[in-house]
Amino acid sequence: MILHQQMKFVVLLLLVGVAACVPQRGGFFDLPGFSRNRGRPQFNRPPQQFNRGGGFRDDGGNRGGQVHHSEGGIDYNYSWRNGQSQLTGGGAESYCRGLGGGWAAVTIDSPAKNSFIYGLIRNERLQYIWTGARKSGRGFTWANGSPLDFADWSHTGGRGRPQPDNREGNEDCLAVLDNIYNDGLKWHDVACSHRKPTVCERRS
Repeated sequence: MILHQQMKFVVLLLLVGVAACVPQRGGFFDLPGFSRNRGRPQFNRPPQQFNRGGGFRDDGGNRGGQVHHSEGGIDYNYSWRNGQSQLTGGGAESYCRGLGGGWAAVTIDSPAKNSFIYGLIRNERLQYIWTGARKSGRGFTWANGSPLDFADWSHTGGRGRPQPDNREGNEDCLAVLDNIYNDGLKWHDVACSHRKPTVCERRS
């Protein structure tokens, strides 16, 4: 009888030991959205990533370029502030499109817009930028397909000729240069293989 009671006591101890080793479920830290970290609850945030243009993209696929300035109903993104200062003409277009959300290389279609871009170049201490204009036939058109109804070409260039002069034979991109030819801030046709930063824009 005594032996039988001792056996029951041993079995009971074994059962208690096994129960203590089984992980408990349904505790506070097993609630959705929480995890254990040294005994402290941490909310499990979805991963956040930044695209190469400085824009935010969440795990739902929403994308949009970082807005560095807004004026006159237009948002602006400055490539150099995202480490992109050595873009070819084609690379500048790709950079802006890659921001998503309707971004495109800048269009300068009025004296006011031209003054804004000139002021930006001076304030940011840049030597030049790409615009969104490309050669089309004998003239240039903006990225949105509109012609250059407004222009501010330089009176000189590498050969002392008024711009655009197609000096290199393939100057199919339009850049704004700051006094490179002692002409102040002016427009120049430039070979698209050159490397410069750019300004992107979209409607706010």
